[in-house]
Amino acid sequence: MDLKEKTSSFLDLEKMDPIQMGFWVPNRVWATAKFLVPLRKSIARKREMGTLAPMLPEILTFKNWVTHNSIYRMWVNSMIEQSNAYIRSLDERTREEILGDGDAIWIESYDSFFEIINEIISTSPSFNDTAMVGTPLNGFLAVSMATKAGVALFHDQTFNQQFKKVLDAWNAFLKSSKSLDKLDINDPEKEGSWISRAAWAAGVWDQMQYDRRLPGYGFDSWNSFFIRKFIPGARPFHGTSRDINIGCETTPWQFSEDISMESDFWIKDVNYSLLDLFAGRKQWANLFDQGTLYQGFLSATHYHRWNSPIDGEIICSWVEPGTYFAQRPGQGEGKGTWEGTESQPYLGHVAARAIFIFKHPECGYIGLLCIGMVEVSTCIIEGQFIVNEGDQPVTVRKGQEIGHFEFGGSTHVMVFQKDKVEIARWAQEAINLRKREKPIEMGTIIARPKR
Repeated sequence: MDLKEKTSSFLDLEKMDPIQMGFWVPNRVWATAKFLVPLRKSIARKREMGTLAPMLPEILTFKNWVTHNSIYRMWVNSMIEQSNAYIRSLDERTREEILGDGDAIWIESYDSFFEIINEIISTSPSFNDTAMVGTPLNGFLAVSMATKAGVALFHDQTFNQQFKKVLDAWNAFLKSSKSLDKLDINDPEKEGSWISRAAWAAGVWDQMQYDRRLPGYGFDSWNSFFIRKFIPGARPFHGTSRDINIGCETTPWQFSEDISMESDFWIKDVNYSLLDLFAGRKQWANLFDQGTLYQGFLSATHYHRWNSPIDGEIICSWVEPGTYFAQRPGQGEGKGTWEGTESQPYLGHVAARAIFIFKHPECGYIGLLCIGMVEVSTCIIEGQFIVNEGDQPVTVRKGQEIGHFEFGGSTHVMVFQKDKVEIARWAQEAINLRKREKPIEMGTIIARPKR
């Protein structure tokens, strides 16, 4: 096989694993290009016709802030240049495959960078039946956030604080009635519709609550659709009160044993550091020293609420702020692929996340981390389940809803104490189940007391 054939095969999505729709994070340049290139061309047409939407105040403020801060302007420009350099480094056949016309430009210019973000956050995410679904900002940033400049930029606390204002503006739009444009019962087959025949065939509505007779299927915003609930009884919690269940709809990603209190979590194949997972709170990290860990992800098309995995108590819970589009430094990308998915363990240490410490009568302490990824900048703990340090524990029952993500896909981690539980075979074999077309159902038993 010559180089061109080898490179091209990396970009043929039909031959690549994993191919689950909405896979987190879409990790093929092929997939993101099929989203970005048409968007870029659409913006160019609108600009020529004079119909391009004016910039939102939040984008103007963000652009003005970057422009007037030399270091951040340098980083943004460097990120754009490095993105384009990466695309130019691909052979001509590969460029033609991912871009259609071989155009070696990924992001046209500094101004274009802000134009594209403005266009994305002025509408709701679209449905499609590819790996690139429901996460348009990630589709745009998938290459640039993995450049050297992008890694530096999206790890910078000050930049993240400014960029969060952009995400908050989008969040506000997605919580408004204006965001229901792709749940239009009068035009269900419009481009990007979440109520199209293709969306139904993809399982978006399987066992979900809705009323197809009502505008927006009964939802008052895109975000309320995104966190739609299962119909009663659709996800029973199996076993007895002695068992621990999975509290999220989960596609397995990784299982690890003998988790260290501290490790170089940013280095490849050294994946988890308890002290950093629990945001430096040593009293909680110590509970799980040398314990076991399961990680899974929630695709953009699936259920995004969290339910209690046990009958027991919540000892402590909090939302830890963090990064939004950070990728693990030195990810080791190859030609034609940005392995954003491989950053999932890393994101557990640095991304915005909700953290719960449970106590089970027989299984001891259990940690649950619900971790936002890229678009997902909001992790919501239900008020009655926020337990600050020093508060009395709160009793929970299996299946009780304890919180949810907002507007995007995400990942989650469960941590167990050493020698306290027996982990289910499916969780131990997580790495072999990444290709599952359907997730492991919420309510499935993940652990039992050790005999």
